[in-house]
Amino acid sequence: MLRLATRPTDARRRAQRGQGLISTIAITSIVALLVLGTLTWARTSAGQSARSSRSDIALQTAEAGVQQYVSRIVESKRFWGGYVDAAEDPRITSTGLTVTPGAAWPGGPWTYVGGPSSWKTLNTGRYGTSSYSLRVYPQGSTSLRVHATARVVEASGNNPVYRSIVATVKPLNLSDFQMVSDKTIRYGDTATTNGKIYSNEDVLHGGTALDTLYAQNYVCTQWTYVNCPGASVSASRFKGVPKSMDRSTTPAFRTLFRNPIDFSSFALDRQQFKQSAQAPGMGVYKNDASARGWMLQFNGAGQVLIWKITSGSAIDLERQTGTLGCPQTVNLRGGNLENFLYFEQPVVIGNGTAVATACDTTPRSRDSVIDGRVSISTSASIYIGGNITYQQPGLDVLGLMAQNDVVMATYAPNNLTWRAATLAETGSWRTAAPRYNGELSGTKGSLTFIGSIATAQGGYADMFGTRDYQYDEQFAASGPPPQFPDIDGTWDVTDWREVQPPS
Repeated sequence: MLRLATRPTDARRRAQRGQGLISTIAITSIVALLVLGTLTWARTSAGQSARSSRSDIALQTAEAGVQQYVSRIVESKRFWGGYVDAAEDPRITSTGLTVTPGAAWPGGPWTYVGGPSSWKTLNTGRYGTSSYSLRVYPQGSTSLRVHATARVVEASGNNPVYRSIVATVKPLNLSDFQMVSDKTIRYGDTATTNGKIYSNEDVLHGGTALDTLYAQNYVCTQWTYVNCPGASVSASRFKGVPKSMDRSTTPAFRTLFRNPIDFSSFALDRQQFKQSAQAPGMGVYKNDASARGWMLQFNGAGQVLIWKITSGSAIDLERQTGTLGCPQTVNLRGGNLENFLYFEQPVVIGNGTAVATACDTTPRSRDSVIDGRVSISTSASIYIGGNITYQQPGLDVLGLMAQNDVVMATYAPNNLTWRAATLAETGSWRTAAPRYNGELSGTKGSLTFIGSIATAQGGYADMFGTRDYQYDEQFAASGPPPQFPDIDGTWDVTDWREVQPPS
C-alpha cells in the first residue's frame, strides 16, 4: 500500500538549505551594491552640491569686489588714476615699470600681464575661502570697466572654483536726470515725466512719472501741497523701479545720495571747463569787455558762427538781440571729439525774430543744427533765441552751462523746439515772461524741450501756452555732453556680464 510522505527526506532538506544559502548571498550582494551605490551617489551629490555652492559664492564674491572698488571711487572720484588698489593686479606702465598693489600710480596708460595674482580674502566659511582680484580699465573720461575675478578654495587648498565678471561703472551725471533742482519741484495733474527727477527739498508730482523720483525731504502725488506731509506713492502713477526715494522710503534717499547735490560745487566744474576751452585746438574762449554778449548759430555742417553783440550795457538780452557785428566761422572737431566753448560774457543761441547784422543787412532768423559733440559755458547767462536740433541724433549732443540763468527770450519763435542738457548754476531755468509787463497781449504758441534741466532756483515757462518737456534718452546711449558735471559721491553700475578669467 502506498503511503503519503508527511515531511521531506534528508536529501530534500539538504537541497533546500543550499537554495536558501544561495538566495541569502544574492540578496545580501544586491543590498550591498545598493548601499554602495547610495553611498557613492551621496558622495558625488555632496561634492557636486559643494562645488555648486562654491560657484555661487564665487560669483557673489566677484560682485562684492566690484562694489568694494566702487566704494573707493565714491570717496575719491579719481582714485583709479592715482593709486593701484590693494586687490588690483600689478599695473605695467608704458615704459615697462611694474607698480604693485597699494602703491601710488605715476600716471599714464597701463596694462596687465598673466592671470590674476593679487587676491584679497573676503570670507572664510563652510565651503572654503573666497577672495577676489581686480583689473581696471578707464573708458574715456566718464566711466570705468572693472574686471573682477573671484575664487573659492576648499580648506585643504584643493578644488578651486573661479568666476569672473566685467562691470561698467560711471558717476551719475546731471544729464542722467530730466530735472535736478535745489528747490521743490511741482508737476500738475496732466504732466507726464519720462526721466529721473531730483530735488533737494520735495517732489510734488500730480501726474504720471515713468522713472524714479528722488527727494531729500518727501515725494508726494498731490502737487498742490503747501508742505508735503509725507511720502505718498501711487503705483498706478509712478512706474519707476523703485517708485521713489525720499527720507521715509526703503531704500531711503541717503542710500544713493550720501550728500545732497551741492550746486556751489559746479563752479569748479565750470573753471575746469574754461581750462579745456583755452587749450589749443580744443574749442573757443572769448573774453571781450566791449562785448555785450555773443550770438551763436550752428549751421549743421560742423561749424558754428559767432557774432559779437556790440549794443550798450543797457540792452536787455531777454528781449532784444542787440547790434550784431560780422560773424566768425569756427570749424568744430567732428565725430566723437569734444568741443569746448567758453564765454566770459552772456551767450545768445539763434534768433526766431528776423534781425540784420553788420555784414548781412537783410533781416533773418537763425535756427541752430548741432553737428558734433559740443558744450557751451558762460560766466553770465544763456539766452535761447532760436530752435535747436541735432544733425545726427544719437551722436550729436549739446550741453549748456550758465553761471546765472538759462532764459528763453521773447524773440524766440512762436513755437519753440530746442534740445540740450542745461544747467543754471545759481539762477533759474525760465522764460522772459513778457505777458506780465505788457510786451505781449497773450502767450506764445508752444514749447517743446527735449533734454535735461538742472536749476538752483527752479523755474517756469509760462511765456508759452502749451509746454512739452521730454527727457532725452540718447544721453544714456551716447553719454553726457563734453565735461557736463558729474554728481559728486555717486557711481552707478550701468551693466555687467560674466566672462572668462584673464590668463
